[in-house]
Amino acid sequence: MKISKNTIKRIALVAVVLLAIVIVALLPQEKSNGQGGMAGGPGAGRGAGLPGASALSEAVHSVKTQILEPSVLQEYLTMNGNIQANNTISVYPEIGGKITKVYVTLGSNVKRGDLIAEIDPSTPGTYYEVSPVYAPISGTITALPLTVGTSVNTSTSIAQIGNITQLQIKANVPERDIAVLKTDLKADVSLVAYKNETFSAHVIRVSPIVDEVSRTKEIYLAFEQDDSRINAGMYSKIKLYTTTHENAIVIPYDAVLTQSNQSYVYVVADDSTVSVRNVELGVNVDGKVEVLSGLTFGEKVVVSGTQSLSNGAKIKDVSQEN
Repeated sequence: MKISKNTIKRIALVAVVLLAIVIVALLPQEKSNGQGGMAGGPGAGRGAGLPGASALSEAVHSVKTQILEPSVLQEYLTMNGNIQANNTISVYPEIGGKITKVYVTLGSNVKRGDLIAEIDPSTPGTYYEVSPVYAPISGTITALPLTVGTSVNTSTSIAQIGNITQLQIKANVPERDIAVLKTDLKADVSLVAYKNETFSAHVIRVSPIVDEVSRTKEIYLAFEQDDSRINAGMYSKIKLYTTTHENAIVIPYDAVLTQSNQSYVYVVADDSTVSVRNVELGVNVDGKVEVLSGLTFGEKVVVSGTQSLSNGAKIKDVSQEN
């Protein structure tokens, strides 16, 4: 098929028109991109200087601060204990048999030589005289675990006698904590019967051995004052004060941040900007941590509002605001 010269001219004209339309359509897009700046291109530097970006870098962060002063950080252990009579002695029969009579009750006061119980050593076909059991010391019956008719032998305790005017607390301390134990450590004792009161006590004896079954060591505490409300057999909760750190730098543990196993805090400068300071931490007690190095007395650190901070950030101290 033969194409005429007029047809070829028309096709060329249409192509030129279409090309012109495409070029015109593309020109505004290139201009817009050149002014705004594409990411990573020359325009990126100019975009960083926009008012919004400048305001973000100069934002003022509201925080709470603390001026570092010498403090005392007190370590302690908590445990449970049982109150018992001091100088408690178990009473054993001299011969085995059945308990036929008990002459005392729990809480009875006895004197040395008083009759406590009688043991019948008789067996079927044989009869023996009843064997008496006497109190070896004067005091109060603090335990009477067996009843009439119970069979006992010479290693069975049928009663306990103690001096309830001098009470002590028996407690067990886990093996991991025994390194700090010693006599005269102070303690606060609370009792279930008196929930809003604490009673002062101190350690009077520390066991020389660790129980290989429970992995604990026994300690005994005495009350600082006699109190008629405290009775043998009561359950107690003990707060035993151990190591005291005096003249220490102490800050809230929440003020410390960690990155790559390095602890740091934000220190406030005179121009209300903050800088990062690496610190070495000591013991942590009830949310308060000792700072061993990295800070000095008199410096001011941020203790609340650290999440949005960075090195050199501007801050507003709202510690005194309600």
